[in-house]
Amino acid sequence: MGYLDAYTRRRVAAVLLVIGAIIAALAIPDIGPFSDPPTEEELAEETVEEFFAAAEEGDFKTFCDLLTKQASQSIEVRAGALAAAEDLNGCDEILGAFVGRQFADSELVITFSNVEGNRARVEIELKLEGEPGRSQRSVLLEQGPDGNWLISDPGFG
Repeated sequence: MGYLDAYTRRRVAAVLLVIGAIIAALAIPDIGPFSDPPTEEELAEETVEEFFAAAEEGDFKTFCDLLTKQASQSIEVRAGALAAAEDLNGCDEILGAFVGRQFADSELVITFSNVEGNRARVEIELKLEGEPGRSQRSVLLEQGPDGNWLISDPGFG
């Protein structure tokens, strides 16, 4: 075994310290070899959060864009007579007129999520302004051909 003088030992220690700092810097923000891509459950949860955030902000265009085509059409059919009387067209105009600020200051808590194939279920607790407590709901999602999650049933039904 060889002997290293004090100067060389300090240099080796400094290099090891720098390498450790670089590894830590890469690991903390999940980049490089330490990246941790989101799971499908996390992506489905993000869609649900974006969906209810859009409703809270009154952004019914985004709200409707996050619905499957069938869910959007269902809203249009259910509100068809009222929408026709008000001369409203499309999911976003209908919801803007009839839902309005119902979701303002709402509170959303995700309690569970599960993905099986191209379908997901996200269990939430939702408190709307003026309601005494949180209501439990199941939000159903489908994965579109582009891989993005869309709401097939928002759980209001």
